[in-house]
Amino acid sequence: MRKMTMRRAFTVSFLRSNPLLLSHSSGNSAVVALDNHYYFNSSSSSSCCVFTSTFHVYAISHFSTNPNPTHARLKQLLLEKSKSGFDKLDDALAVFDKMLHRKPLLPVISFNQLLAALVKMKEHSVAVSLFKDMCVKGIPVDLFTFNTAINCFCHLNRVDYAFSLLAGTIKRGFHPDVVTYTTLIRGLISQDNPAEAQLLFTNLIRFKLIQPNVVTYTTIINGLCKRGHISTAVMLFRYMEKKGCKPNTVTYSTLIDCLCKLRLVDQALGLLHEMTKKGITPNVITYSSLIQGLCDFNRWQDVNQLLSEMNTRNISPDVYTFNILVDAYGKEGMINDVEDVIEFMNQRGQHPDVVTYNALMDGYCLRGAVDKALAVLETTMKKRGIVPNIRTYNILINGYCKKLKVDRAVDLFQQLPREGLSPTIHTYTTILQGYFLTGRHVEARKFFKEKMMLNKALTLDNFTCSILLHGLCQNRFVVEALSFFDTMLSAGLIPNICIYSTLIDGLSKNGHLEKARSLFDNLPLKGLRPDVKTYTMMIQAYCHDGLLNDANELFLKMEANGCLPNDVTYNTLIRGFFHNKKYNEAGVLMDEMCARGFSADASTASALLDLLKSQEQNPALLALRKKFLT
Repeated sequence: MRKMTMRRAFTVSFLRSNPLLLSHSSGNSAVVALDNHYYFNSSSSSSCCVFTSTFHVYAISHFSTNPNPTHARLKQLLLEKSKSGFDKLDDALAVFDKMLHRKPLLPVISFNQLLAALVKMKEHSVAVSLFKDMCVKGIPVDLFTFNTAINCFCHLNRVDYAFSLLAGTIKRGFHPDVVTYTTLIRGLISQDNPAEAQLLFTNLIRFKLIQPNVVTYTTIINGLCKRGHISTAVMLFRYMEKKGCKPNTVTYSTLIDCLCKLRLVDQALGLLHEMTKKGITPNVITYSSLIQGLCDFNRWQDVNQLLSEMNTRNISPDVYTFNILVDAYGKEGMINDVEDVIEFMNQRGQHPDVVTYNALMDGYCLRGAVDKALAVLETTMKKRGIVPNIRTYNILINGYCKKLKVDRAVDLFQQLPREGLSPTIHTYTTILQGYFLTGRHVEARKFFKEKMMLNKALTLDNFTCSILLHGLCQNRFVVEALSFFDTMLSAGLIPNICIYSTLIDGLSKNGHLEKARSLFDNLPLKGLRPDVKTYTMMIQAYCHDGLLNDANELFLKMEANGCLPNDVTYNTLIRGFFHNKKYNEAGVLMDEMCARGFSADASTASALLDLLKSQEQNPALLALRKKFLT
């Protein structure tokens, strides 16, 4: 008994010493303790959830069950609803009202079952409110009740309130268990605080407050994986095994999914082999993650092998699995395979959904068959009662813009309100780009000003701004591009390297080399590093203006700055040397380019042939012909 008391005292001390774990005792505190009862302060300014003082205004007639059920019938009802939830919130509240007036009072397990039913219904704020009523009215509660309330606060993204209840749990004389702390750890992770979750877990282990189970370990592993800390997750995974806690299918599937997302597919396959060797059966989620990872590398033979293995283990692919295949085949232009998968889905009773048909339509559009994609929407989806979403229309709009049929894309854009859909920034940007691609810059600028700039609900991003700047510069509206760039900066948008590269390229090609040079030189002050594309644009600009020394100096500088030139960079500078009759320098650079595994592109080869025709007797040119064209 003394050991239990000391443990409880230590827990309280531990919690109080860590400000993260307790909410501040301000006027807005979520929970205050008075005479061992817990009240929710109505002055809380949180917009996350609103806790009403009572729900007993609902008429008993709303309750669809017997208005005067016996104790036994009520207990049976609560047991059933704790597993499935009530059909209506009114019913749950009417049952709670009846429970309050029962004499003798129903046991605490019945109230817990009611709260569990509300959690099943995702009515977390209502469950918290009823928990408050129980405390105020002196209805007995136990650790399960507190754990449920803590879980609800975590679902409502109020982990601070959850930790306040943890303090209340201890004050009531209950000992938080592995479920309590696992719930809090999950709450911290869901609020993007994996470091704090890991710290809490470490302290719980260090001070032996709980014996973590597989759920606790898997929760932490999942949080680490979501942040991309796969090495730490694997270390914890091996630690749990060392401590005798056997990982389950969920644990392995979590790690496998993370490895696949990090493109470490072979390591993921190794874990699959390990788990099956240990007698742990993979499920459809495990295989779906692996299939996605393999599809990302176009490893179709391995995909087929996994599908065969699933069949051997009697694990049926679900709609999610099939959608992975449809999307992967579609992106590779393997439309026949896509159609075969959809037909197979129907045969297996796995009905294609909007994601499936979106992937099919995307595949058609990638092959230029936009009308076939439209037929999927207007015929197949409508026939099957599948409601299109904004992605469905974005795929079609993008497809028509790529086919330079912008008017058809605009028709679809204007159809969105009638379908109850709101265009996204991607929708607007696609139309804008379509106008520029077809040379309709007047309509593009009008569309941007009237439909985008004046749309307060629309937040412009770097990609959209890059499209606009590129379109303006391509059509020689450089002053307008610079003006918009200044507007971007004033609005607080932080341009990325793509924005600067677009503007540098546009300025240099429109006779504003000094402005382009100024933007380029100031990139480090903006916290940006030019990439190979940016360097190549500036090298091309210098070559075009005959500034070969500047171009060559920048070429040498980029590698010193850790940015290796690519084949485009080499060919650009070589053509610059050709254009300025620096044939020996071009030859040296061509040797270096070939040594690095690059080759002359069509433009460079053509330029060399043209020079040979006009200056056949130049020794340096003849040497180049002998070296590269024979």
